Amino acid sequence: MGKLTKAEKSKIWAEVCEEFPDDEVMQEIHFVRQVHYLQTKDLSVEERLRYFRGLSEKTSV
Repeated sequence: MGKLTKAEKSKIWAEVCEEFPDDEVMQEIHFVRQVHYLQTKDLSVEERLRYFRGLSEKTSV
């Protein structure tokens, strides 16, 4: 799983703000989707499932 640098995150954020200029909710959703994609693109299905299960345990409501 790859870690993203601040520069990479800033670039993603700029792109989603350009794509959804008047919609903060869509900006947030698309940013998270892009980050998760880049962090997990080289993982197997099993590794990706473990990754997302771990996130859900950390963010349970």
